[in-house]
Amino acid sequence: MNYYVLASGSKGNATFVHEGHTGILIDCGITRKQLNYKLASLGFSEDDINYVFLTHDHYDHKKNIHTFDAKKIYSGQDNIQDLDKAHILKPYTHYQFGDFDVETLKISHDATNPMAFILRGEESLLYMTDTGYVSKKNRGLIHDLNYYIIEANHDVEMLMKTRRPLFLKNRILGDMGHLNNEYSALLMCEVMGQDTKEITLAHLSQEANTKELALKTYYQVFDEHHIQFDHKNIKVADQVDIVSGGRNEN
Repeated sequence: MNYYVLASGSKGNATFVHEGHTGILIDCGITRKQLNYKLASLGFSEDDINYVFLTHDHYDHKKNIHTFDAKKIYSGQDNIQDLDKAHILKPYTHYQFGDFDVETLKISHDATNPMAFILRGEESLLYMTDTGYVSKKNRGLIHDLNYYIIEANHDVEMLMKTRRPLFLKNRILGDMGHLNNEYSALLMCEVMGQDTKEITLAHLSQEANTKELALKTYYQVFDEHHIQFDHKNIKVADQVDIVSGGRNEN
């Protein structure tokens, strides 16, 4: 399994996961031109995308989802208008998409029907962003996967110092908002295991976080909880640059 975070952040999100003969694009919040350019730089094209998953109906994830034939698109109920019933994903259900078993998780965000995905082939990967908290049920399902693409949206102190209005700060901090760095790191201390190979921090706020701060928080929390994990295997997704991981990246 290989994964490529093509873009991650409030200006647009897209991640490509590939194994065997199957390519899955999660979200398409970037332009078709950007998508094709980034795929080509990796040796892929749109033809390598067999399925397109939409996590939820916010613009930075959905913006260019209709670039693709509706026959390829799958999402939760009412996230996409007039989506074929056979393409509506139900939470806590397993689906077979080519070489992948895909399990859908219900998450908490102020969107219509937000979802996270566990992809299992020869290896396993979690894709979870845009959630205010992670339920006990979900924590049990995401234990000891090989790869995690997990939200680390903001640093609380840095968020509170921004000029954003209080209602927006409260939205981000709330149970239907976004995971902060410390919460994200503590979550990983709980769910990662001996088979975990890489963690990619995703959906960082450009105003209320930095890559350096997110990593520093992870390192500190891991040290405090005596988690032995090679720092080079904690990556940070970017709004512009591709961040790659998986078997062929090690």
